[in-house]
Amino acid sequence: MLWTLLTLMTALAAVGLAVPLLRRYDAARSPRNDTVEVLRAQLGDIDAQASEGALRPDEAEALKADVKRRVLAEGRGTEPRARLLSERALLGLALGLVAVVVLAATGLYLKIGRPEVRGSGPPPAAEVAASPDAAHPQGDVSSMIAMLETRMKETPGNAEGWRMLGWSYLQVGRNAEAATAYGRAAALEPRNAEYLSAQGEATVLASSGQVTPAAEAAFRKALAADPADPRARYYLAIAKDQTGDHKGAMADWIAMLKDAPPGAPWAAEVRAFVEKVAQQRGEDLTGRLPPAPAGAPVMTEAAPARGPNADQVAAAGQMTDAGRQQMIQGMVARLAERLKSNPRDRAGWEQLMRARMVLGQTGEAQAAYRDASRAFAGAPAEQAALRQAATTLGIPGV
Repeated sequence: MLWTLLTLMTALAAVGLAVPLLRRYDAARSPRNDTVEVLRAQLGDIDAQASEGALRPDEAEALKADVKRRVLAEGRGTEPRARLLSERALLGLALGLVAVVVLAATGLYLKIGRPEVRGSGPPPAAEVAASPDAAHPQGDVSSMIAMLETRMKETPGNAEGWRMLGWSYLQVGRNAEAATAYGRAAALEPRNAEYLSAQGEATVLASSGQVTPAAEAAFRKALAADPADPRARYYLAIAKDQTGDHKGAMADWIAMLKDAPPGAPWAAEVRAFVEKVAQQRGEDLTGRLPPAPAGAPVMTEAAPARGPNADQVAAAGQMTDAGRQQMIQGMVARLAERLKSNPRDRAGWEQLMRARMVLGQTGEAQAAYRDASRAFAGAPAEQAALRQAATTLGIPGV
C-alpha cells in the first residue's frame, strides 16, 4: 500500500511538470480575429458600392483607408507567441525534467525514508519486548510482564506464552500468579510434563515452600505424562520429607541420582543437596550414591533443586525491588557462565534466551541463540528446537 501511494504521487507530480511544457501554443481564435474578418468584409462592401456608383471615389478611398487602419491595428495582437525551443526539444526537456525529479525523489526516500516506522499509537507488545531500549534492568521486568500480559490477552491459546509469563512472575516473586500462568499452559497442553511440574513448583513457592495437595496433584500429573520428570520427582520426595517420611524422601532422591542420564544438568545440585541433608541428619550415605560426575553440570529451568526452601522464599519476599532485580541479574549471569562449561544443554540455552528477553536484553538473547546453535552443530533436531524456542520468544533476526 505504501509503495502504491508513493508511485501514484510520483506519477501526479510528473504529469504536473510535463503538461505545461508539452501544451500547444498555436494561436486560437478569439474575438479579435473575428473583428479583423468583419473589417475585411467591409472593404469588399465599399468596393462594391463604389463600382455601383453609390459612393464617390474620394469617399470610397477615405472609407477604405479608415478600415485598413483598423485592420492593421487589430492584426497586431493576433500574431502567435514565439517559442524558444522546437516541439522535439520541448518534449526532450519535459521527459528529462520528469526523470530527474522522480529519480531524485526516489533516491532521497531510499536514503532517509523509514517505511517501517509506525504512525501514532502504542507499539505492539511483541515489539516492545524486542526493543533494545528496554535494556535497563531496574523496573523493566515489571514493564515486560505488563507487555506479556497484554500479549496473552490477545493470544490466550499460546501455551509457550503462558509458560514465559509464569517464569517472569517467578522472577519477581509473584508466585501465585506464576502458578496460575503455568496452569493455563498446562491446560492447553495437558500432556506436557514440564508445564505441569512448573505449575506445581510455583504453587510450592506460593505456599512458602510447602508441597500442598494442589502442588502434589500437579506433580503427579507431570509424572503420569513423563515418569522421568526430575522436578516432579524431587518435589514429591520433598512432600514425603515434610510429612515425616525422611527415609522415603532420601530413597527417592538417591533413586533420582541413579536414574540421571549422563550429563544431566540438575544432578550435581541434587547430589549436593542430598549430601547436605544427610550431613545435617547424621545419615551415612556410603555406597548409596552413584559415582560423582566429572565437572558440575548446569541447572536449568527444569532442574528440580532450583526451588528455594521456606527460609529462602521468605527472605526473597522481603527484598526490595532493587534487590530482587540484582538477584535476577545474578541468576542469569551465573546461568550464562555455566553454559560456557556445559554448552550441550538445550534447556539451559532456552532458559537463558527467555531470561534475556524478559529483561529486555535482546542483543544478549540473540548472542545466546547463536552460541546455542554453534554448541549443537551437527544436531539438526536440537537446532530446530532452539530455533522454534527463539521464534516463540520473539528474538529478532531468527
